[in-house]
Amino acid sequence: MNSKNLLTVEIVIPSYNRLNILQETLNKIRLLYPHTKICLGLQGPMPDNHFLSQLKNDSNLRIEELPVPSTTQTLNHCITTSAADIILILDDDAFPCFGWLEEHVKAFANNPDLVYTSGRIVELTRKRPAFSEWIRIMTEWFFGLFINNDKKLNGRIIGWINRLGLLFGNYNQPGTCKINSPREGNMGIRRELFLKAGRFNSAFKGNAWGFGSDFGLRLAKDGSYGQYSGNAIIIHHEATAGGSREIKKAQWLSDFIYNHTLLIKHLGPQAWVGSVPRLLKKIIS
Repeated sequence: MNSKNLLTVEIVIPSYNRLNILQETLNKIRLLYPHTKICLGLQGPMPDNHFLSQLKNDSNLRIEELPVPSTTQTLNHCITTSAADIILILDDDAFPCFGWLEEHVKAFANNPDLVYTSGRIVELTRKRPAFSEWIRIMTEWFFGLFINNDKKLNGRIIGWINRLGLLFGNYNQPGTCKINSPREGNMGIRRELFLKAGRFNSAFKGNAWGFGSDFGLRLAKDGSYGQYSGNAIIIHHEATAGGSREIKKAQWLSDFIYNHTLLIKHLGPQAWVGSVPRLLKKIIS
């Protein structure tokens, strides 16, 4: 393993049918990190000649074309074929803020046994009714009584899924803490330990909901947790078109339920209790 000052980095961006959004994301990344290596895991239609010319002129960028759309298979392929020590996974509709890369890398440099990190996410489009937010906070307060303080920040549970299948995100908090459920769109990985851990589960399909939690729970069984890094910030625009959203709703819901079954294998059948609110929300929306 390289010393803390020599850790090499590659940014991996999986993208499916959102080339215009991807192009804008790349432009923003290059303003902050003009020479950092980038791997694009492209599924679906390939870039037109104009965009392709831009990509070919970037000597620190590589393209991996995947014939069958699959988030986990795309990420596994891009990470496996990388030569970098640290992989930073970024959503194709998210822009990193100043210091984003450095904060992820610092966490790995300070802890040689750390397998993954998950950074802070500022959502531009997501809003919740006040009553819904109150219920979430009260639920967190109750279950927080059974969770150690090193898994919480400012009284909020961060990046944690419990035995009942309740997933507490709160990836918008400052600070650092232990997590067992990373947010995949702003995630750092130590490549060597990731490969030893068996990669992401390629059985996840469609929207691939929960594959990050699946990875975190597999590590947690051996007592290994990730780190939430609140200073590794991205702005998430959550594009309303493209990606897995292009799949018909019935198929999307079918994949959503299937992916839950994969995740719940780590927790036991009681975890369907915490899955019900998520499923109902998706059915209604």
